[in-house]
Amino acid sequence: MTTENPDGRDAGDQGFSFKDNRRIDPETGQARPAGQAGDGADAPESEQQPEAQQGAEQPAADASDLGVEIPDDASGIEDAEPQPESDEAKRYLDDLQRLNAEYAAYRRRSERDQEVARAAGLQGAVEALMPVLDEVKLAREAGDVTGAYEKHVDRLLEVLGKLDVVQYGEVGEVFDPNIHDALMQQPSADVEEPTVFMVMQPGYKIGERVIRAARVGVHLPEA
Repeated sequence: MTTENPDGRDAGDQGFSFKDNRRIDPETGQARPAGQAGDGADAPESEQQPEAQQGAEQPAADASDLGVEIPDDASGIEDAEPQPESDEAKRYLDDLQRLNAEYAAYRRRSERDQEVARAAGLQGAVEALMPVLDEVKLAREAGDVTGAYEKHVDRLLEVLGKLDVVQYGEVGEVFDPNIHDALMQQPSADVEEPTVFMVMQPGYKIGERVIRAARVGVHLPEA
């Protein structure tokens, strides 16, 4: 005959027993002191072996234990290295500045080349006209240019003046070796410095640049 306990269980049956041998308290997340955790002596062998393996493993270190604070939202943390977009924008800016500098240099070079070409073309035209202009000057001094011809000559010289072409060389000018070519020299008591007394061929300038020096005779002061 089987004896039953007041709670209905057989007297021979042993009640179910559970010991919490976990080293980490599931409620607080902290390690339990060695005295609080069960030693597991009464637990079956099949239950003691996993506990032994668990004891051999060290719990992973928490970031808070190392004094490192990790924000809940780390999306605002900026990378220390430059972003690819920033590098690309800087390259575009460098390319634009280089192109602007190259264009400015090209424009200055083009303007300088155009001015040189213009001056060379004008000089060629003046050199081609010089024999005609020399004859016109001689004819005017001889009184052969009158009436309508004189107006045409004046018009021609006016156009040359607008192009900054100057015909020079007059009797009485102070001799300047930079713009005069002395083909004849004579001493004279009437001058105190070298002075032009004869113009054989007038000189021509474009601005301050001499195209042909005036060919003249010069009186020199007597010693």
